Amino acid sequence: MFIQRQGNPPWTKFGLQAIRALFRKVRCFLYTGKGGFEAALTTSEQGLRTMCCRLDFCMRKILLTGCSGRIGRVFYNAWRGQYCMTLCDRVAPKFDLVDGDRFIEVDLSDASAAPHLVADQDTVIHLAGIPDPNAAFDTLLPANILATTYLLKAASKAGVRRFVFASSAQAVEGYPVDCQVVDGAAPKPVNLYGVTKAYGEALCAFHAQQGQMSCVALRIGAFEPEGSPDVATARDLSAWLSHRDGASLLECAIEAEFEGSFVAHGISDNRFKRMDLSETRRVLQYDPKDDAFDIFEVPQILKL
Repeated sequence: MFIQRQGNPPWTKFGLQAIRALFRKVRCFLYTGKGGFEAALTTSEQGLRTMCCRLDFCMRKILLTGCSGRIGRVFYNAWRGQYCMTLCDRVAPKFDLVDGDRFIEVDLSDASAAPHLVADQDTVIHLAGIPDPNAAFDTLLPANILATTYLLKAASKAGVRRFVFASSAQAVEGYPVDCQVVDGAAPKPVNLYGVTKAYGEALCAFHAQQGQMSCVALRIGAFEPEGSPDVATARDLSAWLSHRDGASLLECAIEAEFEGSFVAHGISDNRFKRMDLSETRRVLQYDPKDDAFDIFEVPQILKL
């Protein structure tokens, strides 16, 4: 959804949309077409990507919470320079920021912090939280319940355009392993961590109904690097999300044009899929590239 800035003539809206779409295609090609941020770009390609970012005078301002975690680190390193980012976490990230970006050390369970963080932001990507399926409620309450509650409320009040919430496949882990989780499936958690993610999904839907802010809840699967020993079972393979596809999915969640609230499935294009990707492809224009059954060494029987 394009937000027209005050003073722009009506025709400017469509021109800026076309320019942004063009720049996005070039940037996406230079990212996904080269195998991700880990692949080296040539000098000319780096220059073209930088030029596209700088010429995009509608560069979005993004608040990235949980920036020091695995997903935050991968997203930032993949799309640094495309957006004007404010990063926040309880600990500083172990990577360098590009000029113009900034880091704020903050405890999001403090209700007074959220309004200052979301002010003047176009998009909030909320990755912060305790990602432990075995965590007790008292541990999860501040980071997964209170922080999400305060941030969504503040973002809606501040006029944020898009809120991207990192949910989890744990929100639907109660479905049988041999049963694919379909689009629109109701939450079915098996642990309190999954319950907190189901809560976040519901809160996104609530706030999307209250005003103009649209929300995307991403049910993120097994976000592990290639070759990780933690991807060991058929369930892990079917729920795997590669780093390249994860970065792409987040970018799609930022840029997709829709209103209201949408729950997306965050896995790669695995041969057997724990969650259906049909609606995620359609609504977010998500185009995953990787397949766990090709990348990981798995028994032949699982490849059939």
